[in-house]
Amino acid sequence: MALYTGNHCPVCNEVFTDNDDVVVCPDCGTPYHRACWQKVGACVHADKHGTGFEWVPDKAPEAPPEDLGERVCPNCGAHNPADGRFCNHCGTPLGQDYPPRQQGTANGGPVYTRPGGPQASSGAGGAQGAANTAQQPGPGFAGIYRRELRPDDTIDGIKARDWASFLGPSSLSYLAQFVRMDELKRKFSVSLSAFFLGPVYFFYRKMWKEGALFTLLSLVLTLPTVLSLFQAAGSPLVSGLDLGWLTPLSWAFVFVDWAQMLLRSLFAFYWYKKDASRRIRTICEQLPEGQERSDALAMRGGTSAAAVVLFFAVMFALSFALYWALGSGRDLAVDALLRAYMM
Repeated sequence: MALYTGNHCPVCNEVFTDNDDVVVCPDCGTPYHRACWQKVGACVHADKHGTGFEWVPDKAPEAPPEDLGERVCPNCGAHNPADGRFCNHCGTPLGQDYPPRQQGTANGGPVYTRPGGPQASSGAGGAQGAANTAQQPGPGFAGIYRRELRPDDTIDGIKARDWASFLGPSSLSYLAQFVRMDELKRKFSVSLSAFFLGPVYFFYRKMWKEGALFTLLSLVLTLPTVLSLFQAAGSPLVSGLDLGWLTPLSWAFVFVDWAQMLLRSLFAFYWYKKDASRRIRTICEQLPEGQERSDALAMRGGTSAAAVVLFFAVMFALSFALYWALGSGRDLAVDALLRAYMM
């Protein structure tokens, strides 16, 4: 009935309501009150039948009210809670609009990476479509290739929708990095987060092995500083030891520290891509495509603020233990350390 509500009966000229009993002319589709149709006995447009005439409503049916209890993802169309910031299915920030695709591009619909420079589409068929795409460099970055990535396109044989579900926050940025690395056949791409945050970055992204490795390496690189503190504090733990080698070792460790910072900055994306790919494949082998798989990917992937808090808690505990182990000369050791850093 909602189709005719608000329109007029051509016999009595009354507006149809939701409760009216309406009949429709089988030839042209003109609606009537049942009583009006029975009264006239024929369609008022009978002389136009056979000429292609069709009834046109004078008022379009009202659209159903928007459901304010959920938010629809602008990228994959999934329904999310009203207070959600990121799509539970693909990780796209909710409320973010995407530029319309140019006319004539293949496989229209949502995209995961925004086009940079000349428009290019991977088309249907995932990796095969990507191989057939005319790649073109984006402006201002020599050799940097950008293309749109469809939900069913693949990276390392894994659909973009599964990647996005696993990556969670910042999935668009990571997918763009992974696509670029594949296009350029490179294993390195600069990550400033990994450079400055070190182990914190890896723990936040649930890369436990890398986080533990760089934490251990960072602790080893503090060895000259720790020994210098014990020496300045007059600790019996280092009494009688010849520590003349501390200065050259400290300089050597400075270069090693910068080298490991550069290493993790260049290969963090590659390590994350490799680790995530392995974990996604495991989940995809266990669960069929659908909501259950998406939920499992989101739960086992994404980020972990708790791991970051735990990391800082452990570092604080180790610092406190070191401060306590310095003994009665701890204040002298701290003063010496501060003077060394201020010089």
